[in-house]
Amino acid sequence: MDSIWPNGNKCAACFTFDLDAEWVFMGNDPSIAEKPRIKSQGEYVWNSNIIPRLLDVLDTHDLKATFFVVAMNAINHPDVVGEIVDRGHEVATHGWKHEAVDHLPYKEEKQLRLKMIKAIEDATGVRPVGNRVAGGEIGPNTHDILKELGFLYDSSMRGCDLPYKLDNGLVIVPSYYEMDDFHLFADYPFGAYKARMMSPQTGYEIWTNAFDGYYRYGLCWTTMFHPQIIGKPGNIMLLERLIGYVKKFPDVWFANAGMVAEHWKLMGI
Repeated sequence: MDSIWPNGNKCAACFTFDLDAEWVFMGNDPSIAEKPRIKSQGEYVWNSNIIPRLLDVLDTHDLKATFFVVAMNAINHPDVVGEIVDRGHEVATHGWKHEAVDHLPYKEEKQLRLKMIKAIEDATGVRPVGNRVAGGEIGPNTHDILKELGFLYDSSMRGCDLPYKLDNGLVIVPSYYEMDDFHLFADYPFGAYKARMMSPQTGYEIWTNAFDGYYRYGLCWTTMFHPQIIGKPGNIMLLERLIGYVKKFPDVWFANAGMVAEHWKLMGI
């Protein structure tokens, strides 16, 4: 079988991060702003300089990643979000305040997405072309709105092992729960988020096992990590170990989500 990836590579490896920080809590529950202990679990990203820590790891391994950024983080921390782009990575949208959108009418969602675009563009100087819905379901108009606003891809769906196109031409770069650090290591013992303290070895086994399969079948392996989780001192060593494992394999195309989507668009599949 001929390779579907650039330069005859066997598979694609795509590192992505959801930059939620405190908005993972506050997006649908504004009262969290009045609960300092809970809110601090998201503010950890800023207080511990997690983004520069992650960027240093990516630089060391010469990897280009995608950061799906909640717009309020771009507004409140433009220097940090701007540094992501300055160091060669992609920034895409991930909600205005990490809110649910599945109930929004067309006009309201479109206006919200225009605000997201402006926030990202103001912080980075680059208009985003990718999106990942901030939890929950996409809205009935989400994909049509993204297409209207000039987006290239969405990374909210899970309908194939490979990227695929919707009828409107929008490329889907799938994301998968087995590649989500949140489900293994989220230390949030309240509300819907019960503390999950799995062994780092469990994460390593799940993620490398997934890569083995994606590599065997020539697919697109995509992480869905969160800086406040994967960026903790112990977990970032797990990330480096994972990167080292993937880099042992020959003929792997390391690409961010935008690169994958652009390639898929050009492939005409």
